[in-house]
Amino acid sequence: MCKTEQYQFEELLAYHCAPTLKGYKIANMFHVSRTLFPCAEEIILEYNEKFKAKGLAFRILQAERPRITFYLYSIDSFIKILKQEKIRVFLERLGYPTHSPTACLDFLEKRMEEATYPHEIGIFLGYPLEDVLGFIQNKPCCCMGAWKVYDQNSVTRCKELFSLFEYVRNQFIRGVENGCRIEQLMETQA
Repeated sequence: MCKTEQYQFEELLAYHCAPTLKGYKIANMFHVSRTLFPCAEEIILEYNEKFKAKGLAFRILQAERPRITFYLYSIDSFIKILKQEKIRVFLERLGYPTHSPTACLDFLEKRMEEATYPHEIGIFLGYPLEDVLGFIQNKPCCCMGAWKVYDQNSVTRCKELFSLFEYVRNQFIRGVENGCRIEQLMETQA
């Protein structure tokens, strides 16, 4: 990967994935034109190697489309979410094979082919089930940030998280603009 591509990719990581890179969120995703990173698979291999020790993994969703999706997630956190009974039951009702994280992500990719943003995608980004259900049921939301919050009891906690996510994102963006690599920024204190 050339320096220009690497810088562009790290800018996108800083903007879209900083909370996951710092361990505050289980996953983030972003979408780009396939033409921006024609060697996306190579990029993923390189960054999966860099992030392996941190328990993070990248996956490309919608790889055959003109617009591809980069999905970065904490492997352990994702497995824990799939083991939560309410979430497992919710996903299984939609046809997800929750016995395997890989099979579950394969099914998510299939669902994304049917609808660009299937409503359950929030689960894969670490949104609370109550908020995913509130969105699906078209309930009035209590506040918005990284996601729409529907549970009045979690508004304060979610607002704190949203502020933390924004703070970390800004830290990462400034760091990349000042020549730091993503791996260095992952090691700094938030």
